[in-house]
Amino acid sequence: MNKYALILAGGKGTRLWPISTEKKPKQFLNLYGNEIMINETIRRIEEIFDYENIFIIINEQQSDLAYRYIDNRIPRENIITEPESKNTAMCIFYATLKIKKIKSDGIITVLSSDHYIEEKDKLQESIITAMEVAMFNENLVTIGITPTYPATGFGYIKYDNSENKNYYSVIEFKEKPKYEKALEYIKSNCYVWNSGMFIWKVESILKSFKKYLLDMYKFKDKLYISINTNEERQIIKEIYGKVENISIDKGILEKSNNVKMIRGNFKWMDIGSVKDFFEIHEKDKKNNIIIGDLIFAKETSNTNILNKSNELLITIGLENVNIIKDNKVCIVCNKENINDLPQILEKIKLEEKYKKYL
Repeated sequence: MNKYALILAGGKGTRLWPISTEKKPKQFLNLYGNEIMINETIRRIEEIFDYENIFIIINEQQSDLAYRYIDNRIPRENIITEPESKNTAMCIFYATLKIKKIKSDGIITVLSSDHYIEEKDKLQESIITAMEVAMFNENLVTIGITPTYPATGFGYIKYDNSENKNYYSVIEFKEKPKYEKALEYIKSNCYVWNSGMFIWKVESILKSFKKYLLDMYKFKDKLYISINTNEERQIIKEIYGKVENISIDKGILEKSNNVKMIRGNFKWMDIGSVKDFFEIHEKDKKNNIIIGDLIFAKETSNTNILNKSNELLITIGLENVNIIKDNKVCIVCNKENINDLPQILEKIKLEEKYKKYL
């Protein structure tokens, strides 16, 4: 059976501002390793999927960035553009029909472009196992990450841990919990982090759209016929204006009784926020994370510093602080207050004088 990879890369990365901006969101940045995040994702799977079978879906506002920076071995016709963001259900629906039309039926592995993953060999093993499980009984398969701490920034998946197989039946999906609840999940030994990585046959996911998201599925024939014609852009724009803004998790996976989970035993991080960004970097002897050349830290401890400017940044006598200097923005805050950044950003958007910094 043909194997395809679909990389979701249409996000704006606003929770990672000011590192990530509207003009250059996080998937087009080098936040770790040697490449931008989309290309790091491609590198992790290139031993499993042929380049001509790797597809990337983005927002059309990012098309110039995509054509310029995405690995040239990916055919440009494999870069799918959305007219607007309508969450993961619609983008997966559109991309699935596109793959079916220009390629054929097969099995699709859905990945995100903003994940940090170590031990790519273990990731590849999980994907291969997941594809085998997805071949049977129209299974919808996800990769769950073994939790290493009671994270409150990730969703969780409850699974049947009584099964003695290389996969488990999913019982339910859980939203991001508070710390006490996350601790309960960890202790119970029947929860994993929801990685947002999915594997299924084209026919299996389309049947699920028909069953659980009929208001979206009803546009299937009209959209499918338009693909690779002069009418495609206009028709997809019309459809996007009518469909629900909903994730694939809420729209299908939480309702389905044939979701299976492969356990992913590799270091994984969804870099969704500034806090997550610092988590993937090493600390020094004083528990500081310091990123950038022009930084002089004196009597500073338990502090995260990022300086992407060409100006010297000096700290004296600081503790438990985040300092971010990037894209002509400087943020200084207590570590406990970093989660207030998205709310502040929304207020900044309302004032004209700040818009050039977004």
